[in-house]
Amino acid sequence: MKTVVTLAACLLAITGCQDSEEKRLITLADAAKKSIAARYKDPDAVQFKGLVLDWQQQHICGELNAKNAYGGYIGYERFRADLNGSGANTTVTNVRTQMDMAKQLRSDVETGQLTAPRAEVVDKLGFEIMCADVALLKGGKKTPINIPPAK
Repeated sequence: MKTVVTLAACLLAITGCQDSEEKRLITLADAAKKSIAARYKDPDAVQFKGLVLDWQQQHICGELNAKNAYGGYIGYERFRADLNGSGANTTVTNVRTQMDMAKQLRSDVETGQLTAPRAEVVDKLGFEIMCADVALLKGGKKTPINIPPAK
């Protein structure tokens, strides 16, 4: 009987930890979304989906949809943002969208820093590499953390 009670207590503790960890990750993601949305003309209208944190929680990737100057949504665009801080105090230090990356590649080709064929390859693979977890790319076992959608 003592074993059953101990086992039940352990299971409750583990479940509580999972709930608090999920809440912590959602708090982190919400703070990041708020910081990213603040960069747009209508921050309350910015929509997010497919959010993923790297396992070290130093950057967040996903897709965002914001309104243009005419008030219409532009369509979902992939992004990566570097994170600074933790929990509700998280701020974003650098946001790069796929459009930003394409502009940078065009600029690099125009200035001769990159050839057009190489820029095309970087354009196709670059965003996946940008959002991939460095440890995972090096053969590590850590996988990114998917952020559950808001309920």
